[in-house]
Amino acid sequence: MSGETEIAARVAEAKQAAEAKKGGAGQTGKAKRKRARPFPFKVEDGQVWRKVETEGQDGTTGARWVAFGSEVNILARTRTTEGEDHGRLLEVVDGDGVRHSWAMPAALLAGTGETIRAELLRLGFMPVPSAGRKWRDWLFEYLISAEPEARARCVSSIGWHGAAYVFPDETISAVASTDLVLLQSGEKLEHALNVAGTLDDWRSTVAALALGNSRLVLALSAAFAAPLLALTGEDGGGFHFRGGSSTGKSTALAVAGSVWGGGGMRGYVQSWRTTDNALEALAAMHKDACLCLDELSQVESKAAGAAAYMLGNGVGKARAGREGQARKSHEWRLLFLSSGEMGLADKIRESGGRIAAGMEVRVIDLRGDAGAALGLFEDIHGAANAAIFAQSLKAAVGRSYGTPARAFLRQIVADPAAAQDGIAKLRRGFVEAALPPSADGQVRRVADRFALVAAAGEIASSLGITGWPEGTAAEAVLRCFRDYLSERGGSGAGEVADARARIRQAVEVDGHSRFVSWQPDSRRAVITKALGYVQRDDNEMSDAPPVFYLHASGMRELLAGLDLKSVLEALADLGVIVRHEAVQKGAKVRVLYKLFRVPSEKTPLRLYQLNHAALMGEEGGPDA
Repeated sequence: MSGETEIAARVAEAKQAAEAKKGGAGQTGKAKRKRARPFPFKVEDGQVWRKVETEGQDGTTGARWVAFGSEVNILARTRTTEGEDHGRLLEVVDGDGVRHSWAMPAALLAGTGETIRAELLRLGFMPVPSAGRKWRDWLFEYLISAEPEARARCVSSIGWHGAAYVFPDETISAVASTDLVLLQSGEKLEHALNVAGTLDDWRSTVAALALGNSRLVLALSAAFAAPLLALTGEDGGGFHFRGGSSTGKSTALAVAGSVWGGGGMRGYVQSWRTTDNALEALAAMHKDACLCLDELSQVESKAAGAAAYMLGNGVGKARAGREGQARKSHEWRLLFLSSGEMGLADKIRESGGRIAAGMEVRVIDLRGDAGAALGLFEDIHGAANAAIFAQSLKAAVGRSYGTPARAFLRQIVADPAAAQDGIAKLRRGFVEAALPPSADGQVRRVADRFALVAAAGEIASSLGITGWPEGTAAEAVLRCFRDYLSERGGSGAGEVADARARIRQAVEVDGHSRFVSWQPDSRRAVITKALGYVQRDDNEMSDAPPVFYLHASGMRELLAGLDLKSVLEALADLGVIVRHEAVQKGAKVRVLYKLFRVPSEKTPLRLYQLNHAALMGEEGGPDA
């Protein structure tokens, strides 16, 4: 049953009661008895009629019915749970006999009525030419004076409202109620929460091709996880797929978006290239759903961090109204998927900033390349190459979309307590398999987010939505989490991983330009702004890694903004910084630095020595 069909069915009794009387739709018996004068409107023969008083030449008075427009039924009065934002639920029957529902805010009646007329005309209402300009006034009077008995509860956003999940065209609820819950708006909402094809089509042409591809399974599972945030009471956040162009990142977003909707030239996926206000409105339109944003490179680097934080935080900017009073801010709770050729940290670094550890927990950066020489993919299911496989997926999501989320939610609302229990059990199992007991708290929070995604994928599979075998989602998401941990540098604190990454970057990028040779070499250029020293094997055929040393000022430069003392201790615990024995106050201790006699310098220098294998996380290193 479609959303508009459901709305019509829920108010059918009220409508039939109204049409059974010649007083017209929207004017039921009880309402009539309350009125001193008769309701001068009726809906008959596919038109709305107005009773007009007439006067004969002999002075006698009479009445006749004049049609002024095509069929518009007033099905119910609407209001919020707080008894505010009143309105009318209208049904417009267009020239093809298609019925369109619109929850009209009563506030629009305060104006000239132009906005109301424009929306009704857009939905298919047609004035009767013989009524002249009177149709405008009569339509306005009809909407104001109708008193339907039926009541509906209106909301201003999609997503969860109590036990009901509201779409722009449908409300999914298992709770029998006299009140229909529906989305009320003064104008047409621009959204991509559309439906095409069948669930069977989507399952066989989209979900089936995700099997064997860890990133695709994670993306689809994240789409199912979005409405579960409300059940678990968690904040929103996101996953960012990072990698080169034409590797399948945009395809992963399109696949995930097909769970919720599509259609139009752009489908379900949106662009990062937008204003702050537009991004807030976009987030609000994806409340309790999955938002897909492509091409992080299109957003200004200074705005990237603030935008990502805002999406995860779930609230827009505070603004003042015309009279200086505080206006209500947009609010939402969502999971978003993002893609780009660089990570969020690199994007923020473009403008000289640094990403905070809390942001890395809120927006999880994941390498797009799955390591199978197929970009983001690992199994292309017999396609000639990864590009053709990506094209087939995009074609499939262009034909089938929107049905999976609605089918999923219908079963979730039927027994939310069972869903909550299932989520908790699956998450515990995932975290136990993914993390050692000594894992840092930040990593545990990230693991818990991965665990929610894995649980959502498993629940969607158990409900028959995806068609995947049991354990598919958990295994794929665990693979992605381990890839994340490997690139992060382990399960330690975020600041420590950040410090390790900074030092590693300095060695990899500036190993020749900012590190002075350990041995004197007159052939080498003079190095300015040196970070330290590098000792290389004279034998060019040797496989021995270089040994890097950082002096104190170089270490402070690389680790600016971090708690230097605690981070250095943690790096030493990981083996990245080599500890040395020393005697202090008559006792042997192990210190982070020591005095070295550098052959290329005249005096001993206090330096930090780096363990190359531990720094790079290579096999055989202390962090292996």
